[in-house]
Amino acid sequence: MNKLNKVLTVFCIFLFVIGIISPVFGVTVADPGAGTPSPNVSNITSKVWGTIVTVVQVAAIAAIVFAGVRYMFASADQKADIKKQTVILIVGAVLVFAAVPVAEFISKVASDIF
Repeated sequence: MNKLNKVLTVFCIFLFVIGIISPVFGVTVADPGAGTPSPNVSNITSKVWGTIVTVVQVAAIAAIVFAGVRYMFASADQKADIKKQTVILIVGAVLVFAAVPVAEFISKVASDIF
């Protein structure tokens, strides 16, 4: 596993953990002097989370496409290495795309319990 794959794996795990934690700690912050509540912190967090997830999903698909292009232009010796890297990329993409529903499910269950 090269350094980029390790960094992407750690980044995906970080995003998954943030997705689980953000609904738990999201609270409404009110300004007592203004009389109207300020924007909901969990709403802002969910928008940021949605943007990050979208960027990571696009990056996962782009990495798979890039690996496919590399495979098409590779020599016979390089194709075996590219196949191994592509399997890792596909597993990473599945994790990225599965992280969102799993995080939403855990958030919903946690909000129902508490």
